[in-house]
Amino acid sequence: MYEKELQRILTASQNNALTFFVGAGVSALSGAPTWKGLIHAISDRLGQARKDEYSSDEYLQIPQMFYYSLGENKEDYYTFVKAQLHSSPMLPNVIHREMLNLNPVSFITTNYDTLLEDAAVQYCQSFKVVSRDEDVPTIFGDRFILKLHGDFKHNDFVLKEEDYLNYSDNFKLIETLVKSIFSTNTVVFIGYSLNDYNIKLILNWTKTLLKDSFREPIFLYVGSLALTDTELIYQQSKGLTVVEWNKLITSTDDYLDRYNAIFAALKNQSKLSLEGKSEDEAFEILYNLLQPLDRLNALRIEDVSKRLYPYIRIRDDGVIGLSQRDDLLLKRFFAINLMPDSQQNNLTKDVLGKYHCILNVFRKARILEVEDGHKYRRFVAGEVPFADKNCILFDYSAMHAFSEKTYKSLDKNYKKAFYLSRLRRYDEAFFHFSEIAKQAFKDSDYLLYYFAESNCISLRKVIKNVNTWYRCYDLDAVEALSPNDSEAENLFRRLPVEFRNIYDNLRDIHSANMLYKYSYEAFTDGQKLQKAIESGSTEFGMTSSGKAICRVNDYLHFLLGNGIIADVFSEYRSAVKNLMSLLVYKYSTQGKKVLHEQPFPFIDGNDVYFDEIDFHCFIEYFDAKEIIALLSKYHIETIEFQNMASIENAVNNLLDYYSYAVKSSKNNIDVIGLQTQIKNCLALLRYVSISQGLVDKICGFILTQEFREILINDKVLFLDRQLVHRKMYSKTTSKIVENTLISYLDKHIAALKKGERFELFSASTGINYCNLVHYISAPEEKYYSRRLSMRISQIINNNLSQMYYQITQHYCGYVSKNQQKKLITWANKLIQMNFSFDLFKMLVQCDARISKAAKTQLKVYLKQRIDAAKNKNNNGVVVYPTKQPYEELDQVGYWCLLNVLKAKDFQEFLGNSEAFDFYCEYAKFDFNKFDVSWLLNLYPHTLEQIAKNEKVKGCVRVAIANALNDGEIALSDSQRLQSILIKHFC
Repeated sequence: MYEKELQRILTASQNNALTFFVGAGVSALSGAPTWKGLIHAISDRLGQARKDEYSSDEYLQIPQMFYYSLGENKEDYYTFVKAQLHSSPMLPNVIHREMLNLNPVSFITTNYDTLLEDAAVQYCQSFKVVSRDEDVPTIFGDRFILKLHGDFKHNDFVLKEEDYLNYSDNFKLIETLVKSIFSTNTVVFIGYSLNDYNIKLILNWTKTLLKDSFREPIFLYVGSLALTDTELIYQQSKGLTVVEWNKLITSTDDYLDRYNAIFAALKNQSKLSLEGKSEDEAFEILYNLLQPLDRLNALRIEDVSKRLYPYIRIRDDGVIGLSQRDDLLLKRFFAINLMPDSQQNNLTKDVLGKYHCILNVFRKARILEVEDGHKYRRFVAGEVPFADKNCILFDYSAMHAFSEKTYKSLDKNYKKAFYLSRLRRYDEAFFHFSEIAKQAFKDSDYLLYYFAESNCISLRKVIKNVNTWYRCYDLDAVEALSPNDSEAENLFRRLPVEFRNIYDNLRDIHSANMLYKYSYEAFTDGQKLQKAIESGSTEFGMTSSGKAICRVNDYLHFLLGNGIIADVFSEYRSAVKNLMSLLVYKYSTQGKKVLHEQPFPFIDGNDVYFDEIDFHCFIEYFDAKEIIALLSKYHIETIEFQNMASIENAVNNLLDYYSYAVKSSKNNIDVIGLQTQIKNCLALLRYVSISQGLVDKICGFILTQEFREILINDKVLFLDRQLVHRKMYSKTTSKIVENTLISYLDKHIAALKKGERFELFSASTGINYCNLVHYISAPEEKYYSRRLSMRISQIINNNLSQMYYQITQHYCGYVSKNQQKKLITWANKLIQMNFSFDLFKMLVQCDARISKAAKTQLKVYLKQRIDAAKNKNNNGVVVYPTKQPYEELDQVGYWCLLNVLKAKDFQEFLGNSEAFDFYCEYAKFDFNKFDVSWLLNLYPHTLEQIAKNEKVKGCVRVAIANALNDGEIALSDSQRLQSILIKHFC
């Protein structure tokens, strides 16, 4: 009787997915008062008559009336309720032990007592108590006791009417956690009446939230009256599967006997007990548990962990923990593992085959080490591949080559279909998955059918979004994707029961349940990591950052390795981004100096290291703006990656396949998608030190092709970081940059000659193609471009005044001496006709002799600018704008500091700009007005000049020290100021 229901409980126990929902009936076996008893006591206090039966409303209204009757003395309410429920000491009972023996991952209870916690301690099991939202992020692993109605410790217990009405506001995160539990675990109600108000409320709430994803809980019924068929149908309509005690044993009035009858039936149902088993028999059990998983190409750690639980515990990082008590299951396996090859070859084919099957499962789950008595041993030899290498390294060329072939094997055709989806050939992928699903079902290969058919469910949503994009050609119109829960869940339910029992861990791979669970776990891991970072605490064992990394890697390995289309969904992507963002936060803090003595200096392993898997996550799940914002937020100038050869290989794969796709692809979404990934790549590589060969290749790629998604500012900012900041110049880059600049110039000149508008300017960044000239060669190299000189001559000869600013601001320093002389003559001629500050600036940059007339014109210009910057209010008082436009005046002051102009010639302008005053007369300057940012604009030789004056040197030193102590300066500027202080003013 009840074989199916009891097996569900046992399977959940074995799969680490069992939750007991414990009511007052279990506590009553230990002498705890019932809810009715508490209402009786409150009624007595209120002077009301007791009732034999109370309605659901009365159970809530009577405590509420009592609460309001106390007026200002609300503490009396809490004191009274606690006294009634703690009237006598209570000890855990045998049912607590029976529940713990089934190794539930969690308990949910509406009880206020501590019997569950006490039982866990008594039987040496560890569970975290969660009674408030604040407790949820402190959960480590799955094992917790969720006090759904709060506890006495915090006076937040749920009893009166308004407690229930305000529950969602007071316990938001706990509500979310319960949703996660009901969507992923087998929940068993115990200790409740079928008419219990809490049961009705919780069932209605969870069914409403989860809809088609709701999993029917199991209700252990120990009531005195047998249920009729009509009552059972009614309970099923509410979402309950009922197990009645009186169908298992003969009649008894003892409630403890009724509970024991159900647990005895569970024990009889179990076939996997290790009780009295030999090593060889335990080896057979191990094989039977893991053999179904060998059918998958990649596994999550939890897939194996759930199969082996409670016999073996596997940590989040994939390390098996052994003890003398629980190593029987793996004893024979590890004995074979330690044998030399010659000895292994003497084993029977059957034993050796089972051993290799078990080993393969561990390898596919990346469970590689065992800890036995604080000693670690790697039991999986050789390199263990991560997920699908082609996907991780963006090797679209290899995917394309594979997808172009014809295969007889369904497994290879499945891989072909998955590769087509990665190549964004979604219609073709959908067709192939559909054909694979049909054939797999005919062949009774239900695992391949399930994967293929559920990929079709995902692709329908992807294709719908792609069609939206095609109609409006606007990526912003494409909505975030979420899975279709009902389709995925119904698909699993339609499969044979034998398959569902074996592969229960896969039921949610294409539904929001898995993604929701993953998001929740990622959120709690992230909370712990953030707390560890901000507290600066030393972590023992597996660190918070280690758990976050394992979380990212585990699911990426599983999804890509099995060709599951789930990483397109926003839930998954958001979870990965959240964890990766916190890992970047951790990375930004680990390089900071520790000025106090460490309490545990021997502890290591808290640092974060990034590799090609993290690189993949950055490119795949972030956009360029998010990458830049994230690294800028934590003031990261350089981010280091391990396995740089693999990362450079990934970049090369992206560039090579794009060049091919542009020529051959008719799929615009494919090309645009690749452009987006390359744009993300360019953004990230600004912060990465890459080889000169790759710098040269990227320069050639971005500067010789036109893109829709990759703009001029994306290109220039990459060049700036790699060429200027990292000095990665070469003859190849110089030639490429110069060719590109000349090409843009020719187009610009041609357009202006025709009277057409030519815009290659990013309004958001202020970057235009003219900036390319500064990346032709290193600043310290004197580089003169003959071709650039020819274009400047064309601009002047054709009187293209729109481009004069480009000449004066960008090009004049990169032409020959002879061309510079011509430019000087040309500029002086124009200045005489109509003064231009830009032309004057060009004369200074070209080391031209500044005529007296030009200086006089400059003074007139500055006076006009100053007058224009001032306004007068109604009272005749001079009012300066909050942002004074004295950029040109400050520039003149700087030239005076450099002795390009004579400071005495511009004394009349003192008092308008503090920066100008400092540049002109730093020896007489009032340092109460000094701004350290001025120092950042000065060359080293200018700083040396200022530092020669001892008084000025001392004042600047104090100003820098004060600015650094304020702590409000960005890290990069702070570091530059520290360098200036040390080199020049100490």
